[in-house]
Amino acid sequence: MKYNGFYFWLFSKPMKAVLTEKYDKNYAAEIMKKSKTLYRRLVEEADDIGADNPMAYNELFALAFVAPYLASEKQIPPETVQLMMERGLYYVKWYFEMTDLNTDKGKKANKKNIVKYVKWYTAEKEAAYPTSFKIDFVGQPYENACYYRITRCPICTYCKKIGVEELMPLLCELDNVMITLQHGILHREQTIASGGEYCDYYITGNRE
Repeated sequence: MKYNGFYFWLFSKPMKAVLTEKYDKNYAAEIMKKSKTLYRRLVEEADDIGADNPMAYNELFALAFVAPYLASEKQIPPETVQLMMERGLYYVKWYFEMTDLNTDKGKKANKKNIVKYVKWYTAEKEAAYPTSFKIDFVGQPYENACYYRITRCPICTYCKKIGVEELMPLLCELDNVMITLQHGILHREQTIASGGEYCDYYITGNRE
């Protein structure tokens, strides 16, 4: 996968702050230094899902939090990694809060990236990048609902490959945090990480 260090840079400050609180300043600095190098390797060794893939940012985002966990040789417990994830999202909450899922404009903005990806992932793209995200709209609750399913997740596959599958359910829980910041509610039945056949996204505004 093509390296992009933006997401690691973006979340480095809140991740380091959590490590400093839980341990100490020196340990936090040591882990973050190791994590920066490790993050590059994790990204570059991940399956290529296309440099212009509209959903590549999801994997780059997730691996930013995997890196400190592996850099610590799993001495940092998953619960602390989860706190790092949550702090990371709240660090940029202004970005998510710009979308209000109680409005038609917000719903359209929320679904825009998914529709863009579905259009991008043609049969030719799937042949070139067979491990990328697979998305459909099967089982849509009602017309024009903000709903979709992920039936293949390269993040989940890669986490299993590198032996950090215990972090996947925590990464999935971040969807709830992000949607909450967008003034919405995620109604979910299952995730691939928890053994389901797909990750379903049925999203409504929190005032609906």
